Amino acid sequence: MKDPFDIFRTFINTMETSVQELAKKHGVEHLAGPQGFTVSYLFENRDKEIFIKDIEERLRISKSVASNLIKRMEKNGFIQVKPSLKDKRYKQIVLTELGLDKAEKIKVFRSKIEEIILKDIDKKNLEVARRVFLQIKTNLEK
Repeated sequence: MKDPFDIFRTFINTMETSVQELAKKHGVEHLAGPQGFTVSYLFENRDKEIFIKDIEERLRISKSVASNLIKRMEKNGFIQVKPSLKDKRYKQIVLTELGLDKAEKIKVFRSKIEEIILKDIDKKNLEVARRVFLQIKTNLEK
């Protein structure tokens, strides 16, 4: 059996390359990572006020990383930061028209990625993979 780390490294490299190539084809090349997850999260929760704290928790990132992410996304025109309608001391994060457009493209992109990744994998093997990845995650968090 091949070295497990070699398998993981190859898997991660292949995944990153494939995702980036497909993201480019779908017009979401800068949205395959944290910006894309944030756009999707904002889109899925567009009926609520979302604050930077929510982004930190959802992506499990620090306040400074979240702050830089929000600044970058605002600069890219995907989001707007405006005062909360409920409490003016807080600033909510909302998608711009460009952000809404990208959210739709991300949805299609993610669906395609899922289709490619899961092709020819039956439910039994998928469940085994899920359990293995969850155990690896648990091991790394200890």
